[in-house]
Amino acid sequence: MNHVKNAAASGQQIRGVHLTFAAPTIIEVMSAADLQFIYIDGEHGCFDWRDVEAACIASERHGLTPIARVPDISVATITRFMDRGVKGIVAPHIESVDSAQRVISATYFAPLGNRSFGAGRPEYGQRIADRTAYMQACNSTASICLMIESRAGLEIAGDLAALEGIDYLSFGLLDLAQDLGYPGQSDHPEVKAAVADATRRIAESGKRTRESFMKYAWINEVLVAGARKLLDS
Repeated sequence: MNHVKNAAASGQQIRGVHLTFAAPTIIEVMSAADLQFIYIDGEHGCFDWRDVEAACIASERHGLTPIARVPDISVATITRFMDRGVKGIVAPHIESVDSAQRVISATYFAPLGNRSFGAGRPEYGQRIADRTAYMQACNSTASICLMIESRAGLEIAGDLAALEGIDYLSFGLLDLAQDLGYPGQSDHPEVKAAVADATRRIAESGKRTRESFMKYAWINEVLVAGARKLLDS
């Protein structure tokens, strides 16, 4: 099951934690907080491939869906994340339909995409009796989020949302504000207006934005807020 994919389709509210460093134990501890997903930040966080795999194992053990923002949208990178057990790809800095289609191709097996089969975890190719059925099952539980972080991305937001295989979109607000000429001002009226217009076009294409169904907290903020609450009381 992919809680994120299901929520993107239904609008059901889900909660998760955004990890910027490798900490499988934190995933286990935080699973008691009624979470549905773990967000592995492979773009700005500090993870190697073993860390990604350990995070996926910990998430699976507690019924959480591991998704990951990838550092780039190359086939090799997306393949490695998927083979480690990630169920959802968050693709940053999307500025063209062609780029989005490359993400789709790398994430899904045929007929929707052209993902390479490498017998990754957790099956390692040893418990797959029917490879065709297995590939179809993988497709049904994979999700893709496209990140809009520039003026170019804003202009094609509706076109991106209309693509088959895209589950939802999100905005990298600080990068977007910078590209629009307002560095550090994600709350600037023109930035808000641009996001609102893109959100409307995304909805018209039948898709949701992350903000409409997903709530998450950065692990750094969770740790600081928890320490203050417990130690300052």
